[in-house]
Amino acid sequence: MTDPNNKMFYIGFCRICGTGPLGLRTCGGCGRIVVLCDECDAVWTDADVAAEPAFSNDPALPCPSCSQSLFDSPSHWATRDEINGSEWLADAIAKGSISLEEGVPLAPPSDDSAHDEAID
Repeated sequence: MTDPNNKMFYIGFCRICGTGPLGLRTCGGCGRIVVLCDECDAVWTDADVAAEPAFSNDPALPCPSCSQSLFDSPSHWATRDEINGSEWLADAIAKGSISLEEGVPLAPPSDDSAHDEAID
């Protein structure tokens, strides 16, 4: 789902699949921002990504709040303004419970790469 030409805001990598960036996705139906794994499609409705996520067998990825597709337009990766306007996100960022990153995440950092850099 990540468009390599567009940056996205994300808050780390998925503990479920181990590889997917946890992007912030805005529902085109209700406007709610959810945390969505760009790899396994796990969905969280708040900053507690240690909790069990929601999964769907529906390829349209229905929003947990209104059932509108999180995949299809007008749903999109959240903008900075949308993130700033989301009370739960702003609160979690201010408290330091999540760290907001921007970019095109390729993969989570691995212990091996850190080890290789230390050797060089």
